[in-house]
Amino acid sequence: MADTTYNGWPNYQTWNVMLWMDNEEPAYRLYREKVQRYQDRKRRFTGVSARWCCEQAFGSGTPDGVSFSNSRIRWSHIAAAMREN
Repeated sequence: MADTTYNGWPNYQTWNVMLWMDNEEPAYRLYREKVQRYQDRKRRFTGVSARWCCEQAFGSGTPDGVSFSNSRIRWSHIAAAMREN
């Protein structure tokens, strides 16, 4: 069976978004702070929250040209990764 993932992520778009969020220090600090706030308030950090963080960090898409409105992005996977980091 062929591996249909991209570097362990569901697809290139999802991988690329998280790559930028993890590799740019201001973006990383932003989402770490937001995740901590959610946890402090006993709230779940969701895909909607993850997308908001990405938009705050980069506007409408990644510097590589992946638009945050791309329907292939799996925001729930990104939120889960942000919660784990």
